[in-house]
Order: sequence, then structure tokens, then C-alpha cells
Amino acid sequence: MKIIAFVGETYEKFDKTFFAKPTSAAFLQDAIGKSNVYVCSPSYEVQLMPRNFSTEVDQSHFHSFPSYRSTKDFALKSLFKKGYLKSYQLAADNIISKHSGSYFWIRTPSIGSIIFGLRALKAGEKVLHHMCADASNTWKDGKYSAIEKVFGYLLSRFIRYKLSQICIHKNTINLCTGSTLEKFSNQYAPNNTYQFVDLMIKKPPINTSFNQGNTDVIKLLFIGRVVEDKGIFDLINSMSQLGGSVQLTVIGDGPDLEASKMLVDRLGISSSVFFKGQLPHSELASYLESTTLVVIPSNNYYEGFPRVIMEAWAYKKPVIVSKVGGVKAFVVHGDNGLIFEQGDSAGLLSTIELLIHDRVLLSKLQKGAEKMQCLSNQQYWIKRTLDIIGYKNEA
Repeated sequence: MKIIAFVGETYEKFDKTFFAKPTSAAFLQDAIGKSNVYVCSPSYEVQLMPRNFSTEVDQSHFHSFPSYRSTKDFALKSLFKKGYLKSYQLAADNIISKHSGSYFWIRTPSIGSIIFGLRALKAGEKVLHHMCADASNTWKDGKYSAIEKVFGYLLSRFIRYKLSQICIHKNTINLCTGSTLEKFSNQYAPNNTYQFVDLMIKKPPINTSFNQGNTDVIKLLFIGRVVEDKGIFDLINSMSQLGGSVQLTVIGDGPDLEASKMLVDRLGISSSVFFKGQLPHSELASYLESTTLVVIPSNNYYEGFPRVIMEAWAYKKPVIVSKVGGVKAFVVHGDNGLIFEQGDSAGLLSTIELLIHDRVLLSKLQKGAEKMQCLSNQQYWIKRTLDIIGYKNEA
């Protein structure tokens, strides 16, 4: 079995190897072996060996694609740059022809993945369609001007139409992360739609001791991209009102990392908020073991189902999560986590305060998180994915 994966993120090339921080291709490598996975993605060369990467691909298994900054950038180039779209399609066709008979994995709503998937289907190939985020309402974001919102709305309708063409095709298997995307796919292909999370966290050792140290202190953990629409500023502002009974550790980097650090300094809470930067998945275990709760306060319009939710459950940790995307596919309010309204900073604060004072509820949530441990590991999702595509029957 061979999978050709168009994952979309940009890789860094050093010497004869390509590196990336996201784990989209790494999940597939773990599932069927590095030698059976070929990656298609934009890339650029670097002079120094990348650090804190999670995915590594040999150049013999990598196809570099033209880069683009965003869906908007791709659309404008396609409309106004002569030959751009055609050259992109030809690049896809060449790779698809070279690997004919393989499975072609696409990760949408990346516009490059959509085009790659449609070309593969046109060529009669089998497509594994991972729907990982929702592009339907990103145009609503307050950072866009009125004209940009109109353009974004029209572009989102076009993308939804193209996604429907992929979903409904007889050669497509739809792997949906979260309840919202599953609902969309079910409209077109109820018999070929499945829940899926490309989880990297492994089963913790059976004898792992979940030592939290001082149990009087609530320890919060944020893992993800440090950017405003992930709710990082709301979380930091909440910390300024919680006092010394709560500590927050932030793992990740992003465009708002320095601004987040400056906000912590300005609020005078550097003794209770700790930044660890970007870490590979292999180093997350100790932080997940020692935390009390994992907080996912996203306030954006594109979330599918944040993987960090299951990373928390793998270590029996309940979550505090905003009601975005498809979190209700697995999160049950009051059982394995607490859900607050998207963008409600006061709701985030009151939810944290509730668990500071109600240790009975916290204990209940911990037990609920423990029940989710059975499906909150990579081994579970690898087996489920291979069963769905009939890998065992081909072996």
C-alpha cells in the first residue's frame, strides 16, 4: 500500500530532508511506514537544521509544489496571473500519473488539496479525503473589511461546492474531524463518511504516575498555535483575575507569541504564566501528566475538532473548550469537559473559577476524561483508519 499525501503545510528543506512542525504526514508514516508515504507540499531551503520538527521526509519521497500564502492569494493568482492555475493542475497531474494506483490523501479545506483531489478523482484514482477544518464562515472574522468579507463569502461558497464534489464521488472516503464536518459530508456520502482524528499522542505507559504536585493549585495547559483567534489573550486576561491558585503553561509558537509575553508582563502575572515555546509531540507527555486541565479557548470560525482535546484525555485530563467547530462530536459538557460560548471571555473566566471552587465537579470530569482514554491515542485511530480503507484485506 502506498499513500501520496497532499498536506498543504510548508516544509523546510535541509540537505536531503524535508521538515515540518505539523504532524499531518507523520500520522500516515506511523500508520503504514515512512517508505510507503510520499508527501506533496510547498517547500523552501534553509541553511540550518530545523529544530522542534514533528515530521521528517526524505527527498526521494517528497514532491515540492508551488507555494501560496492563503486561499485568497491562490484565488487571486488563479484569476489574474496567466497560466498559474493551469501549471498547478499540470504539476498535480504529473505526480498522480507517476503514482497511479496509489491512495491519494488530501487535507481540506486547503485549496491546493482540493485541486489535487479533484485531479486525482478525474484520473480515476482513489482519494482519502481528510476534512480537518471548516472554511464556511471564516469570512465573518472581524479582521476583514466589508469588501474582503463579500469576497470571502463568495469564495467559501465555491469551496463548499468543490468539497461536495469530492465528498460525493464514488472513489472518495471521507474522514471528518468533528461533528460539523461529518454533518456536511453526510449530506453527500452517508455511506462513505467517518469520524477521524489524526492523533499523534501514544498510549501512556500503564504504570505512569499522574503526579500533579501541589493539588491546591489548579494547573492549566494551553497547547497550540499562539495567535489571537486561538483565544490566548482571553486566557491570559483570565489569569490576571484568578490569583495564585492557578498556573498556566503555554506550549507553542505563532505570530502573537511575543505579544502574549508582553501582556503577561504588563499584567504582572509572570510568576504564574510560563511559556515553553514549540515542542515536538515526543516532549508533551510530562506536561500533560502534571497538569490539571487543558484549555482550548478558540474563538475562530474554522476549527474542526482540536486534536489537543484527545491529547488531554490520553492522560486522563478534562478540558475546558469553547463551542467551536465540531467539538460536540466527543466533548460532553459536564462529563469529560466543560464547554463555554465561543468568544465569551467572561464565560471562560467563570468556567475556570467554577472548577477552582467545585472540586467534586473537577473529580467527576477527571473520571469522564479517563473513560475517553480508550480512543484518545494514535494506535486507536491508526487501526480505525486502516480498517476503514480495507488495508488488512490488501495485505
